[in-house]
Amino acid sequence: MTRLPAQRKKLFFFLSLFVLLFWLVTVQVRHGRFTFMEKPVLAVAGLFERVITWPFKTTVSVGKQYVFFVGAQRENRQLRDENDRLLLENAVMNEILLENERLRDALEFKRLHPPASIMTQVIGKESSPASSTITINKGSRDGISAGMAVISAEGVVGRIQTVLPGTAKIMLLIDPGSTLAVRVQRNREDGLLEGKLRHCALKYVSYYADIQEGDLLVTSGLDGVFPKGLAVGTVVKVTKHEANAFQTVVAKPAVTLSRLEEALVLTQ
Repeated sequence: MTRLPAQRKKLFFFLSLFVLLFWLVTVQVRHGRFTFMEKPVLAVAGLFERVITWPFKTTVSVGKQYVFFVGAQRENRQLRDENDRLLLENAVMNEILLENERLRDALEFKRLHPPASIMTQVIGKESSPASSTITINKGSRDGISAGMAVISAEGVVGRIQTVLPGTAKIMLLIDPGSTLAVRVQRNREDGLLEGKLRHCALKYVSYYADIQEGDLLVTSGLDGVFPKGLAVGTVVKVTKHEANAFQTVVAKPAVTLSRLEEALVLTQ
């Protein structure tokens, strides 16, 4: 109870002192002169001004900093959203450019190889321990029938297995049921290529035949399905056993079948 009147007395004393000093300065300025009280009076007046105006200036400064911080956060959020949008648009454009490039290569291949063909797109893939097939978006109403050869710009893909009006299933080159007459491009050695799911195997190659790793295998045309000279695969391993009359030859398909998106069906 005694502290409150004491604080009021101090406040009243300082306010009275400030009023007195202000009156003295006013009187001296009115008469156009300053006395020895000039510096003390101005110093005290300046002190009171700083004490009184400091809270206001501090509040204004903090308010400006807060407004700047909020504005910076909003701008950063807008820039981040814009960056995400541009990244998405860039990804879509890259996919379109890659697809256009693939289609351009396929059309150029079609132009250089006169046999009539139908451009198709892969819409499904199926792989199991017993088979490896893909589904394309065209079928019998587009002129596709079972047994037709399927290729891409890189080489042989497989052949048509089953057909529906709007779709068809392709038995890939690596399917265990796939067989293809091929020839070693380097020395014209013939053989029969069979699918082994992950790769292919060149069958019935004589123990004495000159087969080397890196040899390119091409279609021989002897099966009556594929035109002669199309790339089929590359020899990656050759094994000879003295007790066996034939070599074991492993080949990798020329086409990356797991990433295939378009294919040409040869109608003739």
